[in-house]
Order: sequence, then structure tokens, then C-alpha cells
Amino acid sequence: MTSQAKGNKQVIEDIIRMEPVWEKNEGNTDTELHYYHITDSLNRKWSTIGTNVSDAIQVFEQGNDSVWTYIIQPAPFNSYLTTNDLINILNVGPDACDIRNALQIILNNVERRNAFLNRIVNVNAQDISILLYKMKNEYLKYDQLSDEDFIKMYADNPIEALSVYFLETVDVHNYWEWRAVGGTGEKAIQYKRDQPLFTFIQAIESAEDESQNYVSGY
Repeated sequence: MTSQAKGNKQVIEDIIRMEPVWEKNEGNTDTELHYYHITDSLNRKWSTIGTNVSDAIQVFEQGNDSVWTYIIQPAPFNSYLTTNDLINILNVGPDACDIRNALQIILNNVERRNAFLNRIVNVNAQDISILLYKMKNEYLKYDQLSDEDFIKMYADNPIEALSVYFLETVDVHNYWEWRAVGGTGEKAIQYKRDQPLFTFIQAIESAEDESQNYVSGY
């Protein structure tokens, strides 16, 4: 898939024509290229070019190219930014369940939500997914929920605790699978210390292997 096919599907809030790209020449000025400043729904300001407003919008929708179309002012920090806000301003449709769930689980505090807006460039389903899972891996490696906080959460609500600890959706069915093979909060910590990027399914499989080896006498 080309970058143009992915494109920038961000909603435009404002567009202003700026100075010409090149010095004016005699002739037809209707086709003269101008810089345009665009404000998107993330409240970022972009610079792009076009012969008119429609042309500039088409260039913007093709996405960042770091030469003619690029962000000149990032989104300001929003202390009240919620997951629902993100879903709305990123225009994530109701059918995009995986992205909605990932936004909820991975970006589980206001700092992470603002960090995501600061790092996203082109807004489209593919780029949103790529950045979400890149940030997920970073958090699992370098900003994991502490063992102490995890154990406290696990005692109160193990399903929620496992979801936050693994940064993925853990449902009741997954949890009972985990319990059935001897899964505990301490065992989850053990696996995460060895393999920070372990998925919950991998943790269940490892616990199952341990359980079978114990029964077999190994």
C-alpha cells in the first residue's frame, strides 16, 4: 500500500492561503502555487501547497512528505483528553473495534493520550495501528505497571489488572483459562520479568506447560 493510498484522512478545521511558493511571474496567476496553512481537528497546524483551496486540500490528504506538506505546530497538551475524545478527533468509526479497544487499553492515562497525538502524523487506520502497537511495546519494556500496583489491582479485579499489565483485552473466558492452568498474579510477574513483550496467550500456554510437566513429574 502506498503512502498516498493510506493518506491523511484528518478533518480540516481551517485553511488559509499564504504567500506564493515562487515570486510572481507575468501570466496566468490562477494557476500560481501558494502555501496554505491548515488547522486539523487535532488542533495541529500544517503547511502545504496548492493552486487553490481544493488543490491544497488534495495535497494535504496525500499526507506528510516533509518537503511541501508537514506539521509546523503540534497539538497542545490537553489535560482533559479522554479516550472518547481521541476516537472522535481521529474519526475512528464504530466498525474499527480493534483500534477502539487498543486506544482504551494502551493509552490508559492522559499523558499517554497526549503523547500519541504528539507522535501521530498522517491520520488513517494503518498509521494509527502502527503507532499504537509501537507505543505498546515501548510501555511494556520501559513503563510497565509496577509489580506492587499490579498485585494490588489483581486482588481487587484480576481481569482489569491483567488487561493493564499486558496492555491487551483480557476477558472472563481468558481469565478462567489462566486460572485453570494455575495462573496467578505472581506467575504473570515472573513471565513479564523474563519476557516483557509476552502476550497473555503466551502466558497461559507457559503456565499450561508448567502444569503438565508438574503432573507428569518433570
